[in-house]
Amino acid sequence: MSNPFSGIITTEMKSLFTNSIDALLEDTGLTVPCRLIFGDTKWTDCSNCKMNNVTGRSANIWEPGGPIEFHTGICPYCGGLGKTPAEETTTTIYMCVIFDYKSWFNWNGSNEGSRSPDGLVQTMSAISTITNIKKAKEIVINTDIEKYTTHRFTRDGEPNPCGFGDDAYIFTMWKRAGA
Repeated sequence: MSNPFSGIITTEMKSLFTNSIDALLEDTGLTVPCRLIFGDTKWTDCSNCKMNNVTGRSANIWEPGGPIEFHTGICPYCGGLGKTPAEETTTTIYMCVIFDYKSWFNWNGSNEGSRSPDGLVQTMSAISTITNIKKAKEIVINTDIEKYTTHRFTRDGEPNPCGFGDDAYIFTMWKRAGA
C-alpha cells in the first residue's frame, strides 16, 4: 500500500513558504523596529580627573574644566576608575513580535509559556540576526512608540532555529526587564 501523502511537499511548496515568511519579515511586512542593546562595550578616559600613569587609574585630582569639581576624595564622575563607559552600542533590526502567548510557537512540547505569560514576548526574525541577538544585553521592542512607552526585555533562553526544510528563521523568547 502506497503512502497517499507521498510527494505532497514539493520544492515549489517550500519555495512558496520561504517567500511568504521572507515577505512577512521585510521592513514593510509584519515587523516592528527593535533596538538591540549590547551594553557598555567601550571605555573613554575620564574628562573630570587626571590619570595616574603608573596604575592607569584616576589620580583623584580634579582636571580643571572637568564637569564635576571636587577637592578631596574619589572622583565623583568616574568613581576613581579613570575611565567612563562610552554610550551603549546598539543596532536596529526588524522583527515580528508576538505578544499573545496563545500564538507562540512551542518547540519542546511543554506549556512553560502558558503557565506564566506575564512579562514574556516571542520574536521571529531571519537566521542572519542570531549573532546579534545572542550578543544583545537587552532589546527595546517597537522603537516607533518609544515616545509613549518603552518595552524593554532581556533574552529568556537561546534563539530556536526553524524553517520548512531549512533553518532560515529563529524564534526567541524575551522577558520584560525588571519583571
